[in-house]
Amino acid sequence: MTDTELDDRLAELVAGYKMAAPALVSRAREFKAARGTTLARALLELRLVQPEMLSPLLEELTGVRAVDPSLMTVYPDFVEKMTTLFPPPVIASMMVFPAQAELNAVHVCLLNPTDGWTRAALESMCGCHVVPMVAHESAIASALEQHFKRYLNGARLRAPEADSRAAVDAAYQARIAEPIERLVESAVSLINRNRDAMLRGPQALEALIRDPAIIRLVHQLLCRAIAAGSSDLHFEPLGDRFRVRIRVDGGLRELCVLPAPAALPITSRLKAMADLPFEPVKVPVDGRISYDLIWGREVDFRFSLVPAATGERIVLRALDRARERRSLDDLGFKPDILRTVQASADLPNGILLVTGPTGSGKTTTLYALLDALNDADTCVLTAEDPVESRIDGTGQVPCDEGRGVTFASALRSFLRQDPDVIMVGEIRDAETADIALKAALTGHLVLSTLHTNDAPGAIIRLVNMNLEPFVIASALRLVLAQRLIRRLCSDCKRPDEQAATRLAALHGDAEPGMTVFGPGGCPRCLQSGYRGRIAIHEALAVNSAIEELILTRAPAAAVREAARRAGMRTLRDSALQLVRDGITSLDEALENTIAEEAAA
Repeated sequence: MTDTELDDRLAELVAGYKMAAPALVSRAREFKAARGTTLARALLELRLVQPEMLSPLLEELTGVRAVDPSLMTVYPDFVEKMTTLFPPPVIASMMVFPAQAELNAVHVCLLNPTDGWTRAALESMCGCHVVPMVAHESAIASALEQHFKRYLNGARLRAPEADSRAAVDAAYQARIAEPIERLVESAVSLINRNRDAMLRGPQALEALIRDPAIIRLVHQLLCRAIAAGSSDLHFEPLGDRFRVRIRVDGGLRELCVLPAPAALPITSRLKAMADLPFEPVKVPVDGRISYDLIWGREVDFRFSLVPAATGERIVLRALDRARERRSLDDLGFKPDILRTVQASADLPNGILLVTGPTGSGKTTTLYALLDALNDADTCVLTAEDPVESRIDGTGQVPCDEGRGVTFASALRSFLRQDPDVIMVGEIRDAETADIALKAALTGHLVLSTLHTNDAPGAIIRLVNMNLEPFVIASALRLVLAQRLIRRLCSDCKRPDEQAATRLAALHGDAEPGMTVFGPGGCPRCLQSGYRGRIAIHEALAVNSAIEELILTRAPAAAVREAARRAGMRTLRDSALQLVRDGITSLDEALENTIAEEAAA
């Protein structure tokens, strides 16, 4: 609830419990408006209620524990650490009091703990979970004056909400702008001082990953990766060093390199952020970091740890909770491919497969299809690992093999739920494929993904799973292969005469005077020559000729040739068209697609 709503409900409770007459409550409201304070403080200053009466009311209204921070014992070293995590201007403008710290949580006294914005802002400042407690304004002001006064530099302790947002934004941007080398230096110095102790037992390691120097470094690595447009972060112990890389536009870039001893505290810190035991492990571990680490963005991180020979290797996949889903019209389909996809999605039954490597946008395409199919007359069920985006009006089931919920088991249950459309996150094995194909034959439209290099390869993959060819031929309607390739940076791309000659040699269809562009390099694209990515597609619609080839277990080359005769544009065709249009480079097009003779 908003601050105004909280004050209104507090007024109702005070009058309802007959703690003060309605006229006196109205007087307190006038006092509040005149002084720019909260109703709770107005009630106290006018002596209409006592502090011991007010705290239970705030607890009842907010549902969190009410405390009086002015009565807490707080030590100077704790205050110093908290001002490292929470910039003093933010503490003053939001009027919050950090009261207690745990491994990855800070308990903070708030005026209105039901305001989600406040909690998100604080988490994006400190890099830890924020556990809210409620306290009235007078108590927080007294506690801040008592313990934080020397850090606040006379800052006003109550400011309008707009000023609070401006203070948070300014503080966050200042932290992003701070040289990463300074954070690395502080963390490495701390690690070197505690190097021997952290190897002797978990207590010293826990103390280390609680320290603001480690917390801030790890948090800032995540913040800066997202600011750079990263999809994945790689934390890699390499024996003699600890490397952090980020994947931007499909390519890996080095973010920083730290000394080898930094591996243990940083990986332990990441595990603590994922609510996992921070001690070293001997088996792969999956998890999720799910709180508001990034200011202004709702980003979760999927956590994957693999114990390698040189240490624990962690990869975080960024998942944008608030990412706006895109429609089919916005996915860059050429008109003929879009018509093919829409026609297949309009069929009452059958299976539609989207293929491509990890990070090629398969899930984005599936969600666009689901949004197009989801209406009041359609029952849509999905099995996903994980559920990356909520789709209103559908039944989305998160799969987790550890809990015994697999794609295959979810599919079996779906068939008893009377669905019209079923989406399976991925066909990973013959069992899932068999159930999906049979569901497609019994009146359901099934959407799923498969990891193959191209569309004909998906058919061969299904055949090689020892599935009955007649089932595949009868159920399969469309295979859509896709890739994401890098766009040339529009600020620095430059003509490439050598690439134009190579393109003409490849296809012999270069138009006279056609300009082919290559990458340059500028600050906007971080000297890479590329900025952003675009999809290329290959749509194989199953017709009678391809059905015959499936039944005879024909090789991929024969399937590809039949599809091309029917009008299919290959991934390489799509990529080379982008080269002609000046959108990507020839090298990028060739590196990300397979020539037909090679695929055969």
